[in-house]
Amino acid sequence: EGLWMNCFRQANIRMQCKVYDSLLALPPELQASRGLMCAAVALAGVGLLVSLIGMQCTSCIVNNDRAKRVVLITAGCIILMGSICTLIPVSWTGNVIIRDFYNPLLIDAQRRELGEALYIGWVAAAFLFAGGCIFFCCNI
Repeated sequence: EGLWMNCFRQANIRMQCKVYDSLLALPPELQASRGLMCAAVALAGVGLLVSLIGMQCTSCIVNNDRAKRVVLITAGCIILMGSICTLIPVSWTGNVIIRDFYNPLLIDAQRRELGEALYIGWVAAAFLFAGGCIFFCCNI
């Protein structure tokens, strides 16, 4: 089960994926996770573009080192917000999967395990956090 489609494996042979039918039929936490991930992508992209303006190797802001530092600090804050917007839905989904895995009321067919996408999400959040901290802390 992912943000955009539901995949399942039949008899360990092949995997089938189906896109969710209706946006309105999705649980609220899945809708929130979708929104946060879209916001994270947008924030990371905007942060990257803002950071390009403030780099020492660009001539968008000429002869004003203080303004370049402010732009890079702003880019760091934007990227840090993208990191938080990535970490929330990934950790939320991981928590739900772990909680459901140990639920004795669920049968084995209903149990989900942590997949590759969650690990990729955690690593992406860590890289965004590190990049945002570098931009923010190195320019104060």
